[in-house]
This record gives sequence, C-alpha cells and structure tokens, in this order.
Amino acid sequence: MTDENETVLNPGEKVQPRLGEQEACHLVHSLYGLSTIKVEELNSYDDKNFHIHVDTTTSGDVKLSEDGYVLKILNSLDSRFPEAIDAQNRLILHVSQRGICTSCPLPNLQNKLCSLEHLEESDKRYIVRLFTFIPGKVFVGVRYTPFLVHSVGKLAGKLDTACSDFYDPAFNDHKRIWSLTEVPKLTKFFSCLKEEKKRQTVLSVLKQFDDSVVSNYRNLKKGVIHGDLSDNNILITPSSSSPDDYEVVGFLDFGDATIAYYVFEIAILICYILLGADAKDDPIQLAGHALAGYLSEFPLPTKDLTVLRICISARLVQSLVMGAYTASAEPSNTDYVLQTQTGGWELLYKFCVKSDTEVFNSWRKTLLQYNLKFDFK
Repeated sequence: MTDENETVLNPGEKVQPRLGEQEACHLVHSLYGLSTIKVEELNSYDDKNFHIHVDTTTSGDVKLSEDGYVLKILNSLDSRFPEAIDAQNRLILHVSQRGICTSCPLPNLQNKLCSLEHLEESDKRYIVRLFTFIPGKVFVGVRYTPFLVHSVGKLAGKLDTACSDFYDPAFNDHKRIWSLTEVPKLTKFFSCLKEEKKRQTVLSVLKQFDDSVVSNYRNLKKGVIHGDLSDNNILITPSSSSPDDYEVVGFLDFGDATIAYYVFEIAILICYILLGADAKDDPIQLAGHALAGYLSEFPLPTKDLTVLRICISARLVQSLVMGAYTASAEPSNTDYVLQTQTGGWELLYKFCVKSDTEVFNSWRKTLLQYNLKFDFK
C-alpha cells in the first residue's frame, strides 16, 4: 500500500521540473526520434508541458501530425509512482476507444508510453510522455452560454459513463492534493492566507465538508473520475449549429484521475463555470444547464445531489488556497496559478451565504426545461 504522505504535496515541497525549450527538444529527439522545428511552453501548475512541432519530411513511412504533439514532463512527486501513470495511460486509451476525444500518449522508441528520465539541472528523475495534439480552444475566456455549458455537462456525463467500467488497482491509494478527498488537508497551506476573513471562510467550508460529505462517503456513488474538469482542460470549437457559440470537443489532462465520488466530477465542473460566468449572467442558473447535461447522461442518486453545493464550495476553496500557495512557492508562475483569485473570493463569499434551498430550487427549474426531475434532499 502506498504511503499517503508520499503521494500528496506538502508545504514547501518543490516538485515542478526545471527545463527549457532546448532540453525539451532534446528529449523529443532522444526518446521519440523526432526533430523539433518549433516549440512553445504551455501553462501548467506543477508539470512542464510543451507544444512541439516536428519535421514531417524525414518520417519515412510514418505519417506525422502537422498539428504537432504535446511533450509532458511530470512533476517529481507524481513521477515517484509510475504504476499510477501507467493506469492513467490505460484510462485515457480506454475512454478514447469509447468515443471521448482526448489527447493520447504515444509510444517512444522503446515502445513504452512513458519513461523515467534525468534532467540536466536535477538529480531527480521525471516521467516523460508525448501526447497527440488536438486543435481547438480551451474553455477559458469565452462567453459561457446555456447551450455551451449544457453540451460540456453532457460530454462530462458521457465521460463518466465511459469510466464506469474501468478499474485499475493503482488508483486505489494514489491521491494528489488536488483530489477533493484531500480538502481537509488544506489547513497545512494556511500560511499563504493573510486575511482573517479568508481563513474563517475556508475553515467554515472545511467543517461543512467534513460534516456533510466526509461523514457520508459510504453512501456516495464511487468510481474512476477525471478529477479536474476545469476550464483549462475542456476543449471547444466554434459551433456548426449555433452561430456565435461554441461546442465541446473533448477533455484534456487526466493527471488527477483517481477513484473517488462521481459528485466530485460535476462539482468541479460547476465550480469553474461559476468562476467563468459573465457578470451579466446568473452563475447558479447557468450552472444548472451544465448539471442538466451531466444528469441526462449520468444520473446521480439523491444522496449525492444533496452534497453537491458543499462540494462546489470545497473546490472553490481548494482552487483559491492552492492557487495562493503555489504563487507564493513558484513566483514565476503567478499569471496562470492566480487566474481564479481576482473574482474567486467574492464568488466564494456570495455562494457560501446561499442556502441549499435557494440553490437547489434554481437547479430544479432549469432541469425541468430539459424534462428532467431529480431530488436534491
């Protein structure tokens, strides 16, 4: 059994790989035999990701993608558990075979989907993988419409349906700080919160989560989930049927996949919809359209829906606390990790004062628009 203290990030621990574009190109050539002609670093909390374009004229009989590839160098913490990464790879291929569009790992010259490598400026070893690149736009920065969020929720439900018959024992004990099961451990990172109002709000949410969710784990529907359906991991494209709108293409980054509770999946998705909603829209009502899409494909029991609101609050808290902490620990990465901070705290304050009745009544009305009836209490 894996020691949980080894799998979950601790305060002060530096885990992000240190490498630049030149070393990334070297890894692509030495591990995959590809010559890089263009490289661009992508955003990431604790890994290193690069969009790689390769020379397609020297591939012989092998057809190479003109859209390029994604080189992912995993953080040093997760790199300690290659068996969990192997499970992620198998899950990705599993859902891809069931029609979920996602970026898939490719075999290296040794016919392996990943390898442990030393980097030039570190004595640690890091897991390196190369993924297919899927053209499109991530969910961040577009206007969230009922049509769009409903389609995202619907595909999320299809994703969990595809995951429901997948099992790998490597997921049993492998937890990350971004798993919602780890929310109670956020108190270890409180040093980054300087305002008393923030600390007290977080403590209140943690208590509610412990009282309402942790104490009821045995009653909640459980299985393998993606675990991070955030706006940076949702791929969209202009809609072919609705002008000036978008439709969802697929999901990226299964790095937080684990065995957990399905209510966490939709709670995480709704959290980022609330954060990204336009000021002119009612964010809770908008979230109801995503919930309707999800439940139309993957129904949840009443016991799960009853704790949905507090799970959303818990993810808001998790995102805000870990964003503040990561920015303090990795100052060079502040633009990406602090993107939820500006309006996130105000959203949390407003969401926390709303009652279950107010939120659930709003969602009931929205579900009825899709001829769906679910009990929340």
